[in-house]
Amino acid sequence: MDSSEQRIADSLARHAADAPSDHALLSTVHGRLRRRRTGRVAGAAVLAAAVIATAFTANQTLRTEPEVAQTKPGWRWESYKTAQVQVPDTWKQYIAGPAPCTFLQGGVPVIGRFYDFLPRDRYTCSYQVIPLKSRVPYVWFDDVQAPGIKQYDGGWSEETRLVGGTKVSVLAPNEALRREIIDTARPITGVDTYGCTPDNPRPATDVLNEEADGAEVCEYFKGKLVASSHLPPRVAAQLAKAMTKDRDTHFPAPAEGCGNSDPRTYVVQFHSGKKSWTMRLDYHPCVMLRPASLAVLRTGPHNAYDPSQLHDPVGPVTPPRR
Repeated sequence: MDSSEQRIADSLARHAADAPSDHALLSTVHGRLRRRRTGRVAGAAVLAAAVIATAFTANQTLRTEPEVAQTKPGWRWESYKTAQVQVPDTWKQYIAGPAPCTFLQGGVPVIGRFYDFLPRDRYTCSYQVIPLKSRVPYVWFDDVQAPGIKQYDGGWSEETRLVGGTKVSVLAPNEALRREIIDTARPITGVDTYGCTPDNPRPATDVLNEEADGAEVCEYFKGKLVASSHLPPRVAAQLAKAMTKDRDTHFPAPAEGCGNSDPRTYVVQFHSGKKSWTMRLDYHPCVMLRPASLAVLRTGPHNAYDPSQLHDPVGPVTPPRR
């Protein structure tokens, strides 16, 4: 064997050694199936006012699952704009507002999002960190603090990273938990773990006459992803029926001079067996006729407490916390 043949043989051997074993491949398949069947249920709330716009064309597709990092047992993914991060499943308090003032339930960790509809010169927070007796862990998207690590009293610390152009902040009572969460953060390239794109929501497709056995919800504001989630079979079936009913309902356009001219958009991909179909709902806060599907859609990350329900000091924008 000459030297060139030896190099080729060595290269093939290295690639073979790097290939996953049969056991690893089987574990990966089973892991993805488990994640697909995982349901997440949160409390429902109704948002007053909406307008619906739907477009349907006949199109059926096979179910696919985006390629993302493995989800840790007992954790789930949260997405916002161009970033996604894992949090413990027990973290279920959602807030739309600035960190760290906007806490409702003492002792309950928070997932916070500073939505673009919030004026940053009005909804601000004068604290660098909440006093120790009232402090809770959080993951906060797009707040004002500068990237880096801040050390606080009682062993608490906060780390902010720029992930795909979006800031992700983690406050935790110890360094181990802070790093465990922030190290899962990654940019959304293509789609997130729920199949949602950072922008350009997918068009709607025709509805199949089948019961949905699950669904993924993508919520957008001004064309940017603000939250995504998974719905279990019972809730998905309920939502499919509600959105089908809303499709045949006429909703008036918002009145001229409405204060908030930007509608919200929900894109929902339903699953049944090996088939999937997509439905879309655009709603406007100035229209008082409410689609039935909003009561089902406004759950979990899509039902964040807004600043009118929270304690938000009014003043100049908080400078980056050091």
